[in-house]
Amino acid sequence: MAGTPEVRALVPWFGDEPAATLDLKHGETDAEIGGEPQRVAARLAGRRPVEVKGKLTAKAPKGIEVRVPKQTTVPRGSRTEVPVDITVPKDTPAGEYEVPLTFGGQESTLTVRAFPRTGGPDLARTAKASSSGDETPDFPASAAGDGDPETRWSSPVEDGAWWQTELEKPVRLGQVVLSWQDAYASRYRIQVSADGRVWRTAATVTEGRGGRESVRMDAKDTRFVRVQGERRATEYGYSLWSVEAYAVADD
Repeated sequence: MAGTPEVRALVPWFGDEPAATLDLKHGETDAEIGGEPQRVAARLAGRRPVEVKGKLTAKAPKGIEVRVPKQTTVPRGSRTEVPVDITVPKDTPAGEYEVPLTFGGQESTLTVRAFPRTGGPDLARTAKASSSGDETPDFPASAAGDGDPETRWSSPVEDGAWWQTELEKPVRLGQVVLSWQDAYASRYRIQVSADGRVWRTAATVTEGRGGRESVRMDAKDTRFVRVQGERRATEYGYSLWSVEAYAVADD
């Protein structure tokens, strides 16, 4: 009938449930010590038939600075994202920090991984690369460290395949940058070693997205660097255009 209101959505309301739910788009973030703020998004979903107003609060531990808006409004029956800016001051020790976020009695925790600043040349350019195996001689391990954007390393179809490089001398490793071809790892580890025999995990990536990925760490006495695959994202093996390695910068 003409003039009849159109119902576009129904929002259930129960008196004993929270006015809004809270979660994080990404529950972890890397932040450089003394670097620029890192932004993450807190997601709020209204659970009332009216708009919900309140303040998102953050309980920052010592050494971590957090900025959030003074006031947040969640539209009726809708969702909104609230920016959360994380800064790690210069004198903060490297490590993991937990930042509880609260809105309307709901809480979610953000993990901040604070890492030292990196700098200097790409150490992988002068290193010696090897792998657990190459797909064909056309895609050798050396191709991921030769500085040529047109060459790449590709592995056989194995989840546990790895690529590694031996640096010219031991360093305090702070960052590894991977440039994946379409065949990337959805889960992998960056492992380091002083002698190429005993390895330790410097960083773990559980939600690899391919493309160009920067992985931060603080790994002293590193001579060997390994990208250890754990789970393939495609039906193929792993393929890397390049791997870059950077040491922690001298203050």
